[in-house]
Formats: sequence, C-alpha cells, structure tokens
Amino acid sequence: MPLIVPRPIPPEVARVYRAQGWWLDLTLTDVLRRHAAARPGAPAVIAADRTLTFADLERESARVAAGLAALGVGRGDVVSCQLANVPEFLILHHAAARRRAIFNPIHLAYRTAEVESILRFAESRVLVVGPPHRGWSFAEMARGLRARLPALRHVVMVGEADRPDVLPFETLRAGDAHAAEGSAHPDDAFLLLFTSGTTASPKATLHTHRLRMGAARASGEAIGFRPTDRVVSIARFSHMWGIFAYWMALGAGAAQVLLEHFSPDGFRDVAGRCHATVAIGAPPHAADLLASIPAGGRALPGLRLFALSGSVCAPALVRALRDTLRCAPLMLWGMTETAAGLFTRPDDPPDVIEQTVGRPAPGCTVGVLDDAGRALPAATEGELVIRSPFVFEGYVNNPEATAASFTAEGWFRTGDLASLDQTGRVRILGRRTEQINRGGVKFHPGDVEDVLLRHPAVQMAALVGMPDARLGERNCCFVVPRPGAPALTLTDLTAALAEAGIAKFKWPERLEVADALPLTPTGKVQRALLRERLRQQLDVQWRVDP
Repeated sequence: MPLIVPRPIPPEVARVYRAQGWWLDLTLTDVLRRHAAARPGAPAVIAADRTLTFADLERESARVAAGLAALGVGRGDVVSCQLANVPEFLILHHAAARRRAIFNPIHLAYRTAEVESILRFAESRVLVVGPPHRGWSFAEMARGLRARLPALRHVVMVGEADRPDVLPFETLRAGDAHAAEGSAHPDDAFLLLFTSGTTASPKATLHTHRLRMGAARASGEAIGFRPTDRVVSIARFSHMWGIFAYWMALGAGAAQVLLEHFSPDGFRDVAGRCHATVAIGAPPHAADLLASIPAGGRALPGLRLFALSGSVCAPALVRALRDTLRCAPLMLWGMTETAAGLFTRPDDPPDVIEQTVGRPAPGCTVGVLDDAGRALPAATEGELVIRSPFVFEGYVNNPEATAASFTAEGWFRTGDLASLDQTGRVRILGRRTEQINRGGVKFHPGDVEDVLLRHPAVQMAALVGMPDARLGERNCCFVVPRPGAPALTLTDLTAALAEAGIAKFKWPERLEVADALPLTPTGKVQRALLRERLRQQLDVQWRVDP
C-alpha cells in the first residue's frame, strides 16, 4: 500500500509559506553540498574512531547512494535502519535522500514485535542494522523478519556480516560516487517516523525536505547555532529531537560529535575530548550527568548550551545545570508531528527557563483550548494547540487519526495540557493522552496490554505511568487476576513480554493487583483514577520513609 497523507496542505497556503520564507527550496542534499563546496575541510561528523569533513560526508553519502541504487532503491522506497548514533546512520540518511527514497530510523531499544510492525506498515525495502548490543543480535532478528515480510529484500549490517544473506555495509560503499546522482526535490518525502511505537495502531508521519529544512534553519538561527559549534547529541537520531538537532547543526555548518551509547562518564569523556559546545538530551540524561559530578567540579568547561526536550523538566534540575555546568540551559517542546514548536532562548531570564518551555518557534502560533474547542485566557489550563508552516500534514494511511488531531480552524491538537502567560510563554502541565513518557521516550501501552491479556492468569490489565523523580514516569501495571489462577508476580509479566519480543523499556516496573479496575460506562479503563491512586500511595510511602 502506498504511503498516503490524507490532509495535503492547500496550494494557496503553500504559496503563502513560500512567499514568507518559511518554506525553503532546499533539500537535505542541497544543504550538505553547499557546505562541502564552501568549507570542504571543516569537520562535519566527529566519531570515536574517525572524523568526516563535509567533503568526506558528501562523498561517502554519494557512494552509499550508488550502493542503494544497485539494490534497486529509488524514489519513494523506504530504507529502514536500526542503528546507534554512528557515522553510518548519517551517511545512510543522506544517501537515501539522494536516491529520493524515504529514510525510516527505528529506535534502538525496539525488538521483534515493534520492528516487525513498523517494517510491515512501511513496506520497507532495505533494513540496515548494527552489531549485537547487550546480548541482542539485530541481524538475527532481521533475518527472521525478512522471511515474514515480502517487501523486505535486503538486510545490511554495519560491521562484520558473517552470513551470506546479510550484506556488509561496505558493500554499499563500493559503488561509484557518480553513478547514482539524485535529483531530490524539496517537496519529496524523505523521512518516515512513527510516533507512539504501538503495534496495535501505528501512527506514522511523513516529512518533506521543504518543511524540515525550513524549520531547522529558523529554529537553529533563533537558538543561536554557530559554524564553530561542536554539537553532541545524547538523544538518539531515531527521535525527532535528535535528528532535528542534527539538521540545525548541519544548517549552521557545525560539527556533529557522536555519542554511541550514553553514560555520564562516557558523555564527559567524548564531550571533553571533542571540545563540545552544545549538548542535546532529555532531563534524565542531565540528572544522571549532574549526579556523577563531584561537588564543586565543572566537568565541561567548553560547554555553552545544554538543550533539553522530551519530558517536563524540574526547575531544580535547570538551576543545577546552570550552576554546576555553568552553561545556558535551554528548554524545548516539540513532537514528531511538529519538530520544534516552543523553546526558551539562551538570553531568557532564569525564571522563564526554569518554569516554562518558552515561546513559539519562528513562524509558529500556539493557543490553549477548553474541551469544547474554545480559546482560553492566559494562565488557564487547557489543551495546547499549534498552527505552523512546519506542522505535519497528517498521519500516513490513517484519516481517522488525522481528523481527530486537527480542529476545523486548522489547529493541531497536541494532547498536552498547558497554560499560556501574558508574554506568550507556555508552561506544560501534563498530557491528555494515554501515552506513557518514560524519561522522554513516549509509548502507547496498548501492545503491552495485548500481550498481558493473553496470559492465562490475567483477566484485566492496564499499564499507566507512575511519578518518578528522575524519569518523570515509570511503568506500573494494574492487574485483575483470573479467579482461581496462581498468584501473579512481576517476573511472570516481564517473562511474557520478553517472549513476545516487547522492548524492555515498556515492561512494568511495579505490579498492583486489584479486585477490579475503574471503568467508564462504555467499558474503558479510567487511567486517570489509577494514576491518582498511585500518586497517593507513593506520597504516603515518601512521607513515612523519605
């Protein structure tokens, strides 16, 4: 089935966006070529074992594009990858764009169930994976999936490929850099990202060069990215936050410092050795980093900006970043559907950065609506909505979800609760959706619950987020056992999820056994009541045993 967006932007609106300069006649390929021509010897990608200049990145992506062409990859084909933040990720990203193909990065934490759902929906033609990590073989998973997915023609592995049916990445690099020159158009879709990761109801977003290159330039300039910057991203490039930060850095001509796997010590080593000036991450990353720094120490003297997104950030954590790292914290709110929608500016007063996610990105307008869709006055809690030249056009092959996500006036309903102050700055208060936000990684609980409901001892199950000081939320499962079944344990549930191939970050970390779950008149679990029950229990525990 072709990837169809059910809500194309009207031509008259598109003309306005072009005239106002929000939509650029640029592709990802154009941006790289300009830097390769103007500053060929400047560093573009700095990894542990090598540095690629802009000329190197241009040449390598052209060679891999030729390799993709040899595999039959062309316009509109989906090239998926499940890689850490390594040079091959970015090379493949640029190579797919040159072929007018659609690049589909998959979160590294996903396992068989999630990856199969994504590949099947996208009808991916190629899957590129990395070497085993923490005992998990991505290549073995991919080989098994290829037998069940007719569209998946090729599995490519970065590193040593020890089986004849798995191509080494070096095979892609063996092509003639001039053999597959692409002619990408700014209106080409070049990126496919999934929002929630649920296998039950996938929500996929397509992004064109014009929308994302325009958004990256506007936001990068407002934040203050510089050609002399060295940007290290803790956030994975498979998340919109990570890949968008890369586009902002690329647009400015800054170098991207690669951190393959995060640990506080590893981050300090890489950022210090590579003289990083900008860090990109989520609040839990910052919390772990700060906890690892001795009192009075300053780990990274060259760092000038630490930009955080992905989950609500506690004011104390923002202050600690400023006081301990002596850099400017920056808060950003965005979604897969919007890219950067709101952010603070480096010169904002400390209280603005600690209490809000700032004001709209250039070109964006936000509002707060009540349940009836009416605009609310300042300082009143409601649902955050956004209009922007850079908001996505709709969920792929999902007209129902698209219709539910936009108002008649064209506002995109974010599902987040927020309030807007008199100066136009926004405070994020929570979410209206059922998604769980564990340390900035959002997911829908549906596929976890589907597996648990198949357990012979489970009658009902509901996964909800419980408050956590470091991650924002952790996973708690409420279960109603079947009458007469043996007593359930948390280990029973996690074993079932492991067998089903569900990613570990979705597994419950607390089990609450109940006689019944609160239901609406239509039979839906009232998750808000479960979350409130958890908050009360945890509050009692903290007061008794702080």
